Amino acid sequence: MNERKMRLVYIFADYISTLVGVMVFTFVRFMLVSDIRACYAEMSAFFGSYGLKLTMSLFPLFMLGLYYLSGFYVNVTNKSRVKEFLSTGMSVAIGAFIFFMVVLLNDVLPRRVMNYEILLVFFVCLFVPVYITRLVLTSLWISRWRGSKLENVVVISGSDTCPANIADIIERSNKCIRSVISVDGQNSDLQAGLSVRRLVTELRDTGATAFVVALPSDDPGLSLRVLGCLYPLDRAIYVSPDDYMLLVSKVPYDNLLSEPLVDISRSSLSDSIVSMKRASDVAGALVGLLLAAPVIGVLALAIKFKSPGPVFYSQERIGYHRKPFKIYKLRTMTVNAESSGPALSSDNDPRVTNVGRFMRKYRLDELPNLWNVLRGDMSLVGPRPEREYFLGQLRLRAPHCALLHQVRPGLTSLGMVKFGYASTVDDMLARMKYDLLYIQNISVSLDLKVIFYTVRTIFRGEGK
Repeated sequence: MNERKMRLVYIFADYISTLVGVMVFTFVRFMLVSDIRACYAEMSAFFGSYGLKLTMSLFPLFMLGLYYLSGFYVNVTNKSRVKEFLSTGMSVAIGAFIFFMVVLLNDVLPRRVMNYEILLVFFVCLFVPVYITRLVLTSLWISRWRGSKLENVVVISGSDTCPANIADIIERSNKCIRSVISVDGQNSDLQAGLSVRRLVTELRDTGATAFVVALPSDDPGLSLRVLGCLYPLDRAIYVSPDDYMLLVSKVPYDNLLSEPLVDISRSSLSDSIVSMKRASDVAGALVGLLLAAPVIGVLALAIKFKSPGPVFYSQERIGYHRKPFKIYKLRTMTVNAESSGPALSSDNDPRVTNVGRFMRKYRLDELPNLWNVLRGDMSLVGPRPEREYFLGQLRLRAPHCALLHQVRPGLTSLGMVKFGYASTVDDMLARMKYDLLYIQNISVSLDLKVIFYTVRTIFRGEGK
């Protein structure tokens, strides 16, 4: 079963479990509160009341929203049971408290202390069926896929054999060594790039789910060239943290039964941040499109009257996990502006129309990007997406630019705020440093700061 189907199974199970919890709580509440029994002669009448029907219709959907925001549905194939317990408990506690304050607080109870008793009973009635169902499903996935989920890693070593200490760490990390590939920094073919292409082809054909890099630390150039081959494959890249890494960085360590291997190919975003970021993207894009619709309409008319050609302009960009997508913008250049090949825009670019220059100054040409955000191609905040033509040039000089694809590209970015538009590959390299810094420190508060400074830039007309 693939990840998408597993996610749907968890969502359906959570919905049913929440319904069961509400039904059990309704029964207990009927038995505990005498005033309810006085109002309803029979339990069937209470179960058929309008209030309960409304609760059964809306409350499970509300809880599914909380479960989504907690990040439970982000990574369904590799779950920690401890995190599953804590995530379930926290989500149910928040949902139970909100429901109690909105619906149950007005119940006429014989004793004030019964408020706390009812809240505790509601929490237990929700938590037990949801958590037990999740635990059963997670245990089934683990037992069924214990063998197939074992990561088959390819070790890239600087010698003819895998170092003994690396082999021991891999074994203790519940990973299986599929093969060992030896690379030599003194090899002239590798320096010329011939072995790099052979290495990429060989790595694609291994069928490995992850790579462990165990290269000597005295040749950083070799490590950069090898990582440049690995990053575009979009698979996990593990390194064993040395003492320096332990001192200067935060090394994630969730599984006490395994050894710490750091995945340098993935961002350290928590599942809850991923979910909240996507939810805020959808909400922001919807509001933004509604507010921007009249502005887009006026600009569309201006483009049509002032310059021959289409109003909207689409172009293929490389997005999340290196997947191409069509980005939509208001056209700011003349038709066939790139007839001689891809070219970055610069100050006083003759290809830019008068209306286009005004839109670029206030970044109004990017308003249709909100549609890309709504579709899931982009985020409100993230590295600006580039074309494959320029990414190819960027990879030759900075292979680690592949790290930009760990998150969705953004309508705006820290690089745009701190650096601005890039008119050369050197500018792209300089801006990339800020985008990588953003990925390492991504948070809701940082997104809000970037959005604030972007809005300030727009109103000041400081765009290109």
